[in-house]
Amino acid sequence: MRPMVRTEGSPAARSCVLLAGDVLKTTACLRDGSLELIYADPPFFSGRNRRTFADHWRGDLDLYLDWLMPRMRAMKRLLAPTGSLFLHLDWHAVHAVKVAMDELFGRERFLNEIIWSYRTGGTGGRWLARKHDTLLFYARGPEYKFHRLKERSDLSHCYGFANAGVRVDERGPYRMTFMRDVWEIPALRGNSPERVPFPTQKPLALLRRIISLVTDPGDRVGDFLCGSGTTLVAATQMGRRAVGADISPDALASTLRRLQQLSPEELLTP
Repeated sequence: MRPMVRTEGSPAARSCVLLAGDVLKTTACLRDGSLELIYADPPFFSGRNRRTFADHWRGDLDLYLDWLMPRMRAMKRLLAPTGSLFLHLDWHAVHAVKVAMDELFGRERFLNEIIWSYRTGGTGGRWLARKHDTLLFYARGPEYKFHRLKERSDLSHCYGFANAGVRVDERGPYRMTFMRDVWEIPALRGNSPERVPFPTQKPLALLRRIISLVTDPGDRVGDFLCGSGTTLVAATQMGRRAVGADISPDALASTLRRLQQLSPEELLTP
């Protein structure tokens, strides 16, 4: 029997399943090929111990990989032939994990190294300020889903006769251009309306972009290290079905609260 956390009483209950337990335990509850997207935001090998999870590996990168890669293998099994996986890391271990992920998926299934650039406080005394994370984007097979998206590109001025496609609003002139692999999305601040009391929370804008890129309404999205629940909230709001899990009771409680607070007006119909 799978360890399910009930979401009764929430408009999200019909489209979201929440499981309690480690990745290896919770992924074993699901069928092969049942998900179109998996987003994974594991510990970053930062050496810090947070309130809700430990990220200290005695300085041993091999020990971290021995923990991470069996869980990536379990997630890969759940991807549909048209599915994709986004693995979210930072500078601490992404170089070593990329090599291991290429072996797991095959180098030909690696699609993008996406840089999430943000501006937060703090600088380095003897190095440049570290203000980006990395998302490794892998496809399960050659027929993966992918939607070309456009984003706003602000212009310093209008370009005379070359103004085709230029729009102007209160922020100034801009064009809509095809999305590139550097994403400038603000990190959450303490006074953000979507902020919840959970460390390492990611913004809804980031997950909405990922979900839009590789899924369609009604598709099933998974996050087995769901933390504050951002993936499940974004997926549910966008008319996708979602399955999430975490080993932390605090994470499950945070996710459950956010799902239960969604109003019917915020949800699309899968």
